[in-house]
Amino acid sequence: MNTLKLNCVRSAALAALVVAAPMLLTEKAEAAACMTSDVSLTINGTTYAPTKCGDGVAQGGGPTTETDSMNTILGTSGFVYLDKSDDSGTPTGIGGVTFTVTASAGNSGTWTVTWAEAAGTPNLPLLIDLGVGLFGGNNASAYLFDDVLLTNGPYTGSGTFDINFTNNGGQQPTLSHLLLTGGNYSSPPTQVPEPASLALLGSGLIGLGFLRRRKSA
Repeated sequence: MNTLKLNCVRSAALAALVVAAPMLLTEKAEAAACMTSDVSLTINGTTYAPTKCGDGVAQGGGPTTETDSMNTILGTSGFVYLDKSDDSGTPTGIGGVTFTVTASAGNSGTWTVTWAEAAGTPNLPLLIDLGVGLFGGNNASAYLFDDVLLTNGPYTGSGTFDINFTNNGGQQPTLSHLLLTGGNYSSPPTQVPEPASLALLGSGLIGLGFLRRRKSA
């Protein structure tokens, strides 16, 4: 009787393990959701963080296909391909600016973006929205940066990246390439002097006029 009970217990435990095994494997292979802290960009002392991110970007098919997929995931419209880290050529760019990106190897690391004046307008400085795609292991995540100021020198920015999605084997892959897109660009607004500054300037001009009058007298 005891032997029968023991066998029943073993059978029940084995059945439970068989049922739970697929769930455990699924949980292990499930990719971590992207976070806006995965990517950063610093330009001339100002650090930018993504305002949103999205997973499941399709990898492959060339830059245009990957750019279109990033637009779908991020909900952006009209963003164009600017450059990717494994592309030795320099694409046309956007507006009057061309871009080059590089990235270190590995699951996480650093990346850089440089820009240069080209034919067309507007000229630098330029206010632009940028999309960054991290690709590896037949998977990818996309990140949106709003209102990035591209300075008229220095002409470079640097940042960090960290891959959190997984490949088909449930492992976090190393970076295949980092892809940069851009859209919604414009010249930065001209700064208007504050009323206090205008008042101070006016007082200075009045004082200068008074002194010149005294010298003339």
